[in-house]
Amino acid sequence: MIRRLQPLVVFLLVVTVGIAGTAPAQAQFRDVNSLDELSGALEVVAGQYTDNYVQPVSDAFGAGMNSAMFRTADAGGGIIPGIDIYVGVSVTGALMASSNRSFIPQDETVVVDGRELRFDYSGTDVPTAFGSTNTPQATVDITDVNTGATQTVQLPPGVVDTPVAPLIIPQVGAGTVFGTDVMMRYLPRTRLKSYGTIGVFGIGIRHSISQYIPMSPVDIAVQGAYNSVSLEDNNLEGDVLDASGYAFNLQASKSLPVLPVTFYGGLQYETFDASYAYTYAPPNGSIDPVTVNLDQQATNKFRGLAGVTITLAVVRINADYSLSANDVVTLGIGVQI
Repeated sequence: MIRRLQPLVVFLLVVTVGIAGTAPAQAQFRDVNSLDELSGALEVVAGQYTDNYVQPVSDAFGAGMNSAMFRTADAGGGIIPGIDIYVGVSVTGALMASSNRSFIPQDETVVVDGRELRFDYSGTDVPTAFGSTNTPQATVDITDVNTGATQTVQLPPGVVDTPVAPLIIPQVGAGTVFGTDVMMRYLPRTRLKSYGTIGVFGIGIRHSISQYIPMSPVDIAVQGAYNSVSLEDNNLEGDVLDASGYAFNLQASKSLPVLPVTFYGGLQYETFDASYAYTYAPPNGSIDPVTVNLDQQATNKFRGLAGVTITLAVVRINADYSLSANDVVTLGIGVQI
């Protein structure tokens, strides 16, 4: 079962992990809508199989968490201190069309906890975590080289087969002092039904560049952020997910003079790293449980985005589209006072 996952996250605060979709339960896997479904799948695999199986998960989290960073480049304030408060929520959807839905696992020998485990796969196509939720026609023969014990295990189906991996992200911003504003995200550890317990902390700082450019036709700002996310399985001790990371962007926006409409866009560099550590424990118990560790990076490194914000009195509604390794659609609504 997964005990730790450490991705690099950027400026977003994940309060709800909403991976949409359902799948039939399998004999050796738990309810697909529960947080520990991925844990159950990883109990029977290790090494390069795990790397291929969970890569789309890392990509989806990285793409979603690094979205919804801004709705305008107007940091405001200039040299006169002022106060602006923004409270809102964004829904991001990482498009999974570019993620691998399946792969062919390669035979390998993995050394874990000082023991050699040989994995002999049947050589057929198998789903990733975001692949088909039907049980694959594939098995693996697992041999404990130290003891000679061997067992045949059915390989896991995908956790959820979905074209979009959504995240719901609440956001709070405060400023502006000398063209600088601060965004903070904080959620104490909170239980979210079957998904588990989540806790979040994040902080971001943005500074206006256009304030130094007389008569600048557009607002320009730079932004950097740090976020950390922890996710705990309700049925296990210890975190399922420990995430932290950074993002840096250059953003620009232009408001129309007669309509409450602002067009915005930007370029962003981002990172998202994952460290998996879980217990490999095949279901029939012929091989003793061992701990497997895996470090992984998400595919996204750079993105370009464009969007529009509509302001109705104190209400702001925005939508944008990000081009990256995993494209992302973002919708947001909030109150600016």
